[in-house]
Amino acid sequence: MIRAVFLFILTINSSTAFTQNTGTPLFPNGSKVCFVGNSITHNGEYYNNLWLYYATRFPKEKITFYNAGISGDVAGGVLKRIDTDILVHKPSHVVMMIGMNDVRRSLYGKGKDNDSLKRNALDFYKVNTEKTVGIFKEKIGNVILLKPSIYDQTATLETENFYGVNDALQACGAHMSFLAAKYQTELVDFQSIMLKINLQRQKQDSSFTIVSKDRVHPLSAGHFVMTYQFLKDTKAPQYVSKISIGKDLGQSQKNSFNCKIEKLTSENNTLSFQCLEESLPFPVKEAANIALEWIPFQEEFNQQLFQVDNLTKGNYTVYIDDQLITTCSETELKKGINLALFSQTPQYKQAVEVMKVSNQYRNTESIIRNLRFVELNHLSGLTAQADLTVVEKHLADRLETLKNGGNYEYYHKQFKNYIEKKPSEDEILKKLSSMVNTIYKINQPQIHVFKIVKQ
Repeated sequence: MIRAVFLFILTINSSTAFTQNTGTPLFPNGSKVCFVGNSITHNGEYYNNLWLYYATRFPKEKITFYNAGISGDVAGGVLKRIDTDILVHKPSHVVMMIGMNDVRRSLYGKGKDNDSLKRNALDFYKVNTEKTVGIFKEKIGNVILLKPSIYDQTATLETENFYGVNDALQACGAHMSFLAAKYQTELVDFQSIMLKINLQRQKQDSSFTIVSKDRVHPLSAGHFVMTYQFLKDTKAPQYVSKISIGKDLGQSQKNSFNCKIEKLTSENNTLSFQCLEESLPFPVKEAANIALEWIPFQEEFNQQLFQVDNLTKGNYTVYIDDQLITTCSETELKKGINLALFSQTPQYKQAVEVMKVSNQYRNTESIIRNLRFVELNHLSGLTAQADLTVVEKHLADRLETLKNGGNYEYYHKQFKNYIEKKPSEDEILKKLSSMVNTIYKINQPQIHVFKIVKQ
């Protein structure tokens, strides 16, 4: 649902606003993009948002995103699985965020004097990430490094505060900056914006956190902020389209952008035309809506500008395919309204359908990632992995050794799911492939009929 602002009036001068136009997509047609990381990537939400952005903004560019996140992973783990879990996809691009587990959070907090161990942890991180980036650069070429998301050491929460962890993560971020410069890669800074939002919001509410109560894992709003920053740092285009209706069809098409206008008529106080836009607006999921109060996402990355000039003074009702969108004045229409803020437009509704399949893809892909989690972390020394009876016995024995740990229930669930889901792996992979095809079938923009009726 669109909150707060019903009618967004653009104040940008249209003659300069479109110098950015739609730009060249970061991931061109046919790209295969691997997102590498730990549990925050394993979760899959921020990268799923990015895929939705590209599927709606560049519907003709068919790309595939692969989740290569493993819960609990470190840079050394990425290095070990680089062939079997990452390069196996033959990616054209790789995006990596790692560090949250490398800093060894348990070393931090009040009364803990582990300076040498802390330094060693960061040294291992630096060595292993440099080796990994070197391989990515050689084997793949297109590399995007992410400064790791934050550990919240400033919020007033019941969860124990391992103070100093975020300072260590900032050191990891500085190393990512160093590697980006050395290997000439893209760099995305999640840390600065997350810390800024925390600082601003915690002034009013000391318990506010951009992540979650565990101080580590972002929820939907946090993942959406990460999505925003990725788009910002990689210079993603701002505009869905510009529909600018003037005195005639020729002028209208000339002043418009990323769309084709036809059958422009004006009679009986009704202006009508057909329009085929080349992109869809970005639909924001309800769980992430609160993030729109923290970041200017709609203004910077979701502009579907609709302008009408040469109208006589008065109020006008806007319809798209006979669906009432809004009523506004001729002055407001001349300045322009952002159609992406109206959830009842057919374009937005179509984008929501794309989002639904995208979410289904994420949920289905999580089954595969959970299989990989068990295989990489708990079956790596087992030679008879094809025999599920042997695997089940091995995991039962493994679970016994984890009884006294803090994550017993999590491991119990993962091991149980592995035995249940592994036989269906090929079927699940085929389902994922089918979902990709569905996304790039239902995301194709359609022709719509616009009517502007004077009241």
